[in-house]
Amino acid sequence: MAQKAAKYETSKYKYVIKEIKNDLIRWKITIKRYSQKRYKTEREAALAADKIMISQGKEPVNILVRK
Repeated sequence: MAQKAAKYETSKYKYVIKEIKNDLIRWKITIKRYSQKRYKTEREAALAADKIMISQGKEPVNILVRK
């Protein structure tokens, strides 16, 4: 059985894309060095992207906000 190529769709969050492969939907971060991990939900991926931004000394852009 041949595997299908993955399809990608945009997300409402920045640095997050939807990956559809073999009828399985997963969410992926598009930040280099961190793009290998997949997440079950779009929100989990958006939170992870925000945490990466914070760890790099940048402002979070999705869910987290600086107080």
